[in-house]
Amino acid sequence: MSLDIAALFLLHRNELLSHLQRIVKCRETAHDLIQDSYLILLRASAAQAIEQPRAYLYRTATNLALDHLRHQKIAGRHTVAAGTAEIEHCTASPSAERVAAAGERLERFLSTVESLPELTREIFYRVKIEGLSYRDTARRLGVTERQVERHLLKAMLHCRQATGS
Repeated sequence: MSLDIAALFLLHRNELLSHLQRIVKCRETAHDLIQDSYLILLRASAAQAIEQPRAYLYRTATNLALDHLRHQKIAGRHTVAAGTAEIEHCTASPSAERVAAAGERLERFLSTVESLPELTREIFYRVKIEGLSYRDTARRLGVTERQVERHLLKAMLHCRQATGS
């Protein structure tokens, strides 16, 4: 995987996951669609230069989600039991073990974020937690948008490596 595609994946994974979950209403399906989208982008970028990879990625992911919904609608008409099983799978309450594991992952993640250098941590919080744009973050912190992008990538890579996510 080229560094640009990997960086794109890390920078937009959570945002894209939320986008797809709103469409397909299932976290597991959204994760699958993200993987498929990145594979398509990776193959396409090997064959040609993609001028706007983020836009390409979102369009691909949205199209895959809509295709999934169409297929689910058609398949759902044929097997009611299968549709019920998928709905139960996506809406079932997590077990106590899963809740505990999620709590441990969250603690590791928060500890990892706190270990970031001050500017990197501040940029991470402003962009990922507060939802500020790169431009607004750059203005408020007195840095360039490119520096915001670099620090955010550094933070995302550090968090992924430290938490194993």
